Amino acid sequence: MRTVDSIKPPIILKTILDILFWVLIISYIFGLPVIILALFQDVPVKINNYNVEEFSAGIIAAIVLSFLNSAVFIYIVYLFRKVVRNFFKRKLFTHIQISGLKLIGQLIIFTSLAEMAIDILTMLFNENRARIGITLDSTFDSLWFTLALGLFFILLSKSFSYAGKLQEESDLTV
Repeated sequence: MRTVDSIKPPIILKTILDILFWVLIISYIFGLPVIILALFQDVPVKINNYNVEEFSAGIIAAIVLSFLNSAVFIYIVYLFRKVVRNFFKRKLFTHIQISGLKLIGQLIIFTSLAEMAIDILTMLFNENRARIGITLDSTFDSLWFTLALGLFFILLSKSFSYAGKLQEESDLTV
């Protein structure tokens, strides 16, 4: 039986998340001035698979919402890094892990639904029509997959919470 002390911390996962976080931060910082310049220069901008050439108030709102959604995604990666780093302390079922996993799941669901809403807004203002349908994608970009992933993180946080309570009870009886 493995004890908590014999579990190796997830170094590869931590490294990948660190690289991803800093690449996202850099691209976000450099992306903001590029989008602002594109708005003033009337340069076509691509928003969630739509090429936008005319900038109405609705399109600008969709761009701002898309940029805010990207910021929330960066925050999700930050929280995930924080949860993974907490495993390096060799403690399981901590408050940081439980609340972090729950918040990550909620934010994944939020960003997925927000991206769908941004797609509808962009289509509505760019093409003057809206279309809603159900598609089954077989990629990781699928709305259904990301919703399931968000729900999985919430379930994982509940499992950690339950396991933490069992561990407390076990520690008290010993």
